[in-house]
Amino acid sequence: MSALRKLIPEDDFLDTEAGQEWLAESVDDLLCRRHVEAPNPVGRSKVLVNADHLPEALADHMAANPDPDRCIEKILIELVRRGDGGVLHAWAVEAVGGDPQVVRTLAGDLVAAHANEYRDAKRETVRVEQECGF
Repeated sequence: MSALRKLIPEDDFLDTEAGQEWLAESVDDLLCRRHVEAPNPVGRSKVLVNADHLPEALADHMAANPDPDRCIEKILIELVRRGDGGVLHAWAVEAVGGDPQVVRTLAGDLVAAHANEYRDAKRETVRVEQECGF
């Protein structure tokens, strides 16, 4: 048993260099949507942290920290607008309800409410330009 203790010290694992390396690798695994697992000598590895836990933790964090500048929405709009067909685009579309046209529809609704205001301003601009000879 003493050989095993030398191999894996009883100290807090995160206080060791090996523990810090494992932590960094595990964080990278979660960021890359992979589970964090512990080895099992006689069967399947044990999942310690499911890859879906990070988005859940982020959702909880975001709910507790309002986004007054609407950065998340701006990111989603940009990803949907780009429409590159990649995984980020697919997730953005899913996040806005599954319809890639919803952002364009919302933009159209916002703009349409000002159509007559635009028309009137355009008429006034044309009138002033004609009177002044621009």
